[in-house]
Amino acid sequence: MLSREWPLPFFKGMRMKKKNYLQMLLMVLASLVIGLGSNYFSRKPLPLFREMPAAAPAVSVSGFSEADVDFVRQFSADPGIVLLDARTVENFEHGHIPGAASLPISRFDEFFPHLQERLRAARMLIVYCSGWTCPDSHELALRLFQKGLKVLFLYKGGMEDWLEKGNAVEK
Repeated sequence: MLSREWPLPFFKGMRMKKKNYLQMLLMVLASLVIGLGSNYFSRKPLPLFREMPAAAPAVSVSGFSEADVDFVRQFSADPGIVLLDARTVENFEHGHIPGAASLPISRFDEFFPHLQERLRAARMLIVYCSGWTCPDSHELALRLFQKGLKVLFLYKGGMEDWLEKGNAVEK
């Protein structure tokens, strides 16, 4: 009959099952020591720990925080918040969210200098355009971010969502 005892004196008296667990533990420890040792002596060692960045507000895939109709409605009357309509001047004149300023992306360089002081004084900017598929609000937010304005929210639903929810418009 075969013995289930391990033949080496160090493991004498241990059953095969316990020996397997001990071998696994020794292999893991040896791998850990070899890995950490080679990292320590490497020319470009990898950091073992790194600082995690501070928590940021919820960010959309576009990279900007998103606003919904309730958020826009809540802040539209606040004088420290500036709503920016990225649509053409003609569309803006046909109707816009009350209190919004027109900053068409197609005429950004012309309009921005006139609004710059007001935008820099604002606590928050909410940018919108015609609706869900309109890329102008994202492009405008990106241009504003490049100009150093950081607290930007995209109202992706834009005028389409605003009107669907039965909100008033200003002309």
